[in-house]
Amino acid sequence: MIRVLGRAADSVLGRLVPKASASADTSWTEWCGPCQWIDAFGNYARPFKTCHVVGGTSGCTPCNTLRVGC
Repeated sequence: MIRVLGRAADSVLGRLVPKASASADTSWTEWCGPCQWIDAFGNYARPFKTCHVVGGTSGCTPCNTLRVGC
C-alpha cells in the first residue's frame, strides 16, 4: 500500500515540478593582450573581455575594456 502511494506521489510531483538541468550560468574574464602603459591613466593597464554561459549559450564582450594595474 505504501509503495503504491509513493509511486502515485512521484507521478504527481513529476508532472508539477520541472526537471533539473545540468547547465549552469557562469561568467569569467579573459585577457586580450599584454600589460601596457596608458598615458591617459598614468598607469599600466591590460585589455580584457567578459565571457558568459547562460542557458547553454555562450558569448563574449569585445576586448575594449581596460583593467588598471597589472
